[in-house]
Amino acid sequence: MTSELRGRFLVTLLAWLLASLGVLVAVDEFTPQNFFVVSFIGLLSVMQLYAPTESGDRWWLPLRALVVVCFAVFGYVVYVRVTAVF
Repeated sequence: MTSELRGRFLVTLLAWLLASLGVLVAVDEFTPQNFFVVSFIGLLSVMQLYAPTESGDRWWLPLRALVVVCFAVFGYVVYVRVTAVF
């Protein structure tokens, strides 16, 4: 079940990334910052959908570290946008 769950997680995340890239390009709002924010929201959403029910899934631990790094980058993006307003 773990490899099946991991596979569905990756497929769903990849679909989200491609769809968000397509939508951002279609509405002419693509910037690396916008793509990162939308992708990060997708990562968090997909993680909530496919969170393992049993502890000890080793493939889940690197994702937690990735989320911590992404929160730091997200904080920087918010800082840059707020300082651009003022």
